[in-house]
Amino acid sequence: MNDLLSLGILYVLGIFVLIYFFTVLPARKKHKRVQAMHAAVKEGDEIVTIGGVIAQVLSRDGMELVLKLNDAGTTMKIVVYAVQSIRKTGTR
Repeated sequence: MNDLLSLGILYVLGIFVLIYFFTVLPARKKHKRVQAMHAAVKEGDEIVTIGGVIAQVLSRDGMELVLKLNDAGTTMKIVVYAVQSIRKTGTR
């Protein structure tokens, strides 16, 4: 009886370890990559927002970005967390 209890506890612990390795660790790695990308956004970068807007970063003030949307000079202000990816790194 004691062996079955130990085996059951070991089984449950094994499941938790597997869940940790397959869900928690990859999520932490992805979160760190996203944070590093948000920290790296700078003036001149061409970015894609989570809404699918492609724009060039005109300026950055802390967590806010001012984006140039088109050649006519239309601008938009967003928070850096809305950046999904950096397409091209600026030269500024």
